[in-house]
Amino acid sequence: MNRLEKFEKALDDILNEYEYLGKELEKLRNEGKSKTTKFRELLGKKLVYSMIINIFKRYDLIDK
Repeated sequence: MNRLEKFEKALDDILNEYEYLGKELEKLRNEGKSKTTKFRELLGKKLVYSMIINIFKRYDLIDK
């Protein structure tokens, strides 16, 4: 696997994880668990992934 393939796989993993975190957070919100430690941990992770995705967008590595 060359460097570009590794980058594309990593980017795909980041986008998938971001989507998964959004679904999990929505599920916890619907269950009234928005004050739990798990919710806050997932929210923190989602924010980190959001910042990474924004960096990729800034350099036109993914569509905006």
